[in-house]
Amino acid sequence: MEEMSGKAKPADTNLCASGFYQDAWEWEASASSGDELRLTSFDFGETAEYEAPKTVETEFHPYLKSYSLQPEGGYIAYIPDGRVWGPSGSILTPEDKLIYDLSQEYDGQLNRMLTAEEHPALHRQKAREHYNLQGTAAALTFCGSHNYFHWLYDVLPRLGMLRILNCPFQTLIMNPNPYGTFVEETLTMFGVAESSVIRTGGDRQIQAELLVVPSLMMNSHYPPWATATLRRFMLPGRDTTLNSPGRIFISRCKASSRRITNENEVIRYLESYGFVPVRLEDWTVAQQIQLFASAEAIVSPHGAGLSNLAFCMKGTVVVEIFHRQHVVPTYWMISNHNKLDYYMMYGQADETVQDRFSGFADFSVDLNLLKQTLGLAGIDQQHVSFEKTIQ
Repeated sequence: MEEMSGKAKPADTNLCASGFYQDAWEWEASASSGDELRLTSFDFGETAEYEAPKTVETEFHPYLKSYSLQPEGGYIAYIPDGRVWGPSGSILTPEDKLIYDLSQEYDGQLNRMLTAEEHPALHRQKAREHYNLQGTAAALTFCGSHNYFHWLYDVLPRLGMLRILNCPFQTLIMNPNPYGTFVEETLTMFGVAESSVIRTGGDRQIQAELLVVPSLMMNSHYPPWATATLRRFMLPGRDTTLNSPGRIFISRCKASSRRITNENEVIRYLESYGFVPVRLEDWTVAQQIQLFASAEAIVSPHGAGLSNLAFCMKGTVVVEIFHRQHVVPTYWMISNHNKLDYYMMYGQADETVQDRFSGFADFSVDLNLLKQTLGLAGIDQQHVSFEKTIQ
């Protein structure tokens, strides 16, 4: 790794009047023909086909309706003297202009992504800490990278882009992550040492001699290519010594949100079908991969643990339980990538609780509705395994 140099500097009280580019294509178009700036397109492959879920519900969310989509917008940006600013790792040009499509920012109070005009980088002060990196640094920053799904789908596939193109770099610039165990374990699967990583900071700007930044997966609608890339780099690292059950229920009892209030009752009911409850926080990533790769049926409330559907075999039965007011199609999309047998149902929200964002709200499960859903999926109370092969 190239040496990181730099010392903390006093704050400049002047705000950065930098402005922004909506995307890297606009930034490239602004460059004069003599500049060495460039943008390389990346092909995400085939058209994505999404089939509507199977359900006993009388209606399901518009997000889950069938459609086809050709993934577009993939690229790798090469930014001489490019900069990374702030805790989320906003990408800046040498002239201090924000590249918005590489710098998504989520507002936890508004529960939505900010627009370019709202972006905090436009109102920043000069950073107290300024670091200069020699050589090439790759920025894989994303505002939600502390979340397991966003780590798997908004960070690691971008590392896969660099690996597949044999794009050399000496340093990786990433967000700080309180969940270091899954970070270090997955980086190892991609052949990256933790010692090559530099973390962003709240009052820190990092400048590289050459900054390489792959495009964000979310801007290309999370293509099937992303799932295939996770399988390519991570399936070989699964823990094949694990004796994992064929039918699993994913518990969120350790989570701070979106828990099933009658979970003990649900577990007892599912146990009669041969399901085994698991708390993914208790498992290594290698074990989680093996757990999902070996499963024939999975029941779970909506949550980041279902990112591991990336490692399931074709035909695995998946039953995802949503809060009625918070339907996010992420894991339905992954199920379609892997041609899983996907079903959905709604939990029963507590209508007396009105002061919590529905994405965090707990809910109960109607056992009769669960029974109907399992029946629709062809899951009976006698555990019958079937053969799958890892592809």
